[in-house]
Amino acid sequence: MSYVGKPFNFDIFLSYSHGDVDGSGNSLLKQWSEGFIDQLGQEMKLDPEFGAKIRIFLDQHHQLGQGIDPMAPLTEQLQVDIAGSAILLVLMSPHYLHSDWCRDERKWWCESRTKHSLLKDDRIAVVRIWPTIKSSWPATLTDQRDEPLPGFCFYDKANPDESSIRPFAWPKPGAESGDPFRTELLHLAGRLGMALKDIKKVLDERQRQEDEAARLAAAGGQVVYLHGRLEQAREWEKIGDQLTAKGLIVVPNEPDPIESDPHRLDEVRNLRVETLTSCDALLLLASKEGRAVDADLVVVGRQDRHSARARSHRLLPCALLNSVGSGIATDRRQQAARGLQVDWIDATREAWPTDVQRWLVNASGVAGAVR
Repeated sequence: MSYVGKPFNFDIFLSYSHGDVDGSGNSLLKQWSEGFIDQLGQEMKLDPEFGAKIRIFLDQHHQLGQGIDPMAPLTEQLQVDIAGSAILLVLMSPHYLHSDWCRDERKWWCESRTKHSLLKDDRIAVVRIWPTIKSSWPATLTDQRDEPLPGFCFYDKANPDESSIRPFAWPKPGAESGDPFRTELLHLAGRLGMALKDIKKVLDERQRQEDEAARLAAAGGQVVYLHGRLEQAREWEKIGDQLTAKGLIVVPNEPDPIESDPHRLDEVRNLRVETLTSCDALLLLASKEGRAVDADLVVVGRQDRHSARARSHRLLPCALLNSVGSGIATDRRQQAARGLQVDWIDATREAWPTDVQRWLVNASGVAGAVR
């Protein structure tokens, strides 16, 4: 297990090119890279908080140009290992930019970044070990201005003769390697250490919230009012079943009818408010029609909810479950929801029922509000 913990099996994944042009498997660039990661690991282990817990993964064997079939079964496990790494550390060189295998490694890791949905965006570190052409850098390794990430430089930038430039401590770093290699390595180790500690805090808090949500569910669950329109009956039923499977008690037993008769409409709303007074939270199932979403936010999320709170004198948090997608998630609508004190939960995510549990815990005052 990694230092940061679940869902990551590794703390750092080192992506680098062997530069193995003759297929010998023992190029000087490979030797330098392995010496570099060994020294980085040794430095990071000196931090008492990490110790032996730090786990760094590097792919030493499964790279194109070494007789390994990229479609072999080993590739599947490699993808899992790469996706299971909290930080991507790139050794940037012209060889790296020209490597199809390194491109695939980067792609696999970036796909996992969206899946894990961490709050931190700065989970990529670049170590410049060789001069490169700016235009060759992939978009994932550039900033918002399309400039290459500055990273950490491990070669002499002041050397005018690029043909003679080699990484610090060439051909292989070791315990005896001093400055400038050691100074830059300590800088890198410190920054990576801070990033890992920040990630661990986020993950630990997330786990604490999930444990608390599970505890509440085991204690009998919470009652949530799931509001949906009659034309959403099939989606309403599906969402309700998933919430019930998480230990929540879902009311009413069917979507709210839409009435045109004013007297019948008042009856429906009065019954809704009466039911809401005994609920722990209100969930609004988003319609595909934006105007219907707006009406539900104001009429149910604000007016009916406030009426129920006035009767029960209880906290009644409210959130909109967006299972429709980005079509209704306009900036103005989300801003209006915030103004109405209605949170926004992305129900297109596979893990959305857990997000609801976490939101319930937070909205009850256990932690800060989840957006």
